[in-house]
Amino acid sequence: MFSGKKAQAALEYLTTYGWAIMAAIVALGALSYFGFMNPTSLLPDKCDFGKQLECVDYLIQGSEIKIMFRNNFGKEIEIADARGQNIDPTNVPVKIIPGDEEEVLFLISGSAPPKGEKKDVLINITFRRGDIAGSPSHSLVGSLFTTVQ
Repeated sequence: MFSGKKAQAALEYLTTYGWAIMAAIVALGALSYFGFMNPTSLLPDKCDFGKQLECVDYLIQGSEIKIMFRNNFGKEIEIADARGQNIDPTNVPVKIIPGDEEEVLFLISGSAPPKGEKKDVLINITFRRGDIAGSPSHSLVGSLFTTVQ
């Protein structure tokens, strides 16, 4: 007589917690589906090549990357090459006089990144300072992390 009531109480207890767990799983699934649980969407855009070669403006649009650099070296520089994984420059060499800004363009090889996603790009820049004809080459590695337009 009492075992039936105990079984019913146990079943109701498990069913109640089962529905609560199911609701939590559905809520987490919905948050994940709509991108609220993606930590990269919460990170700010940034472009960092150091203080001497300052990244003033940047944009990734389709399969094209545009970066506006300001020369803070105090001498004229020439960006001789700029490479990254699956990206190639289109307008180098670029000369930048001190305090001036110039744009460097890149093309992403392969498929273009999806619009609205954050893209992280490492770029290795080779440049010369001062007397461009006789000066040695220097290398600078920078990063770009921004939303694809």
